[in-house]
Amino acid sequence: MNKNIQAILEKIAKEQCSIHNLELWGMEFSFGKGKKGFLRIYVDKENGVNIEELAQLSRDLEVVLDIEDVIPGSYTLEVSSPGLDRKFFNPLQLQKFIGQQIKVKTKSPINKQKIFKGELVKAKDNLFTLQINQKNMDFDFFETEKVTLEPKF
Repeated sequence: MNKNIQAILEKIAKEQCSIHNLELWGMEFSFGKGKKGFLRIYVDKENGVNIEELAQLSRDLEVVLDIEDVIPGSYTLEVSSPGLDRKFFNPLQLQKFIGQQIKVKTKSPINKQKIFKGELVKAKDNLFTLQINQKNMDFDFFETEKVTLEPKF
């Protein structure tokens, strides 16, 4: 996707989240040739977000996106909470989750392994540390493919 369109979508989403007292957690989108695209927006707030808040934000975002006409072609808009197994979209989001279980998928194998699970013990800037089997392992957020919370049930 065009970086300019991405920036405009992020600006619109942040503005609408601010109006609704919500935090933009992240965005996923796919707009391909000949295929119906999708825009998925994840939002959160201190004590979690409820279905009415998600529905209202979705309606308001739909109106603004239609007026601004940023996205070419047809698409589906989804507005959701990040959920219990939330994906992290930037390294700063990790800081609130020290002491929790995290799953990391790296872009390149480390000792022939790409998936790691452990307790998040440190997060600063783009670097974070997981304790895996009583050993600390450091990761660079930008060298990962996906970082998610591993909820305990």
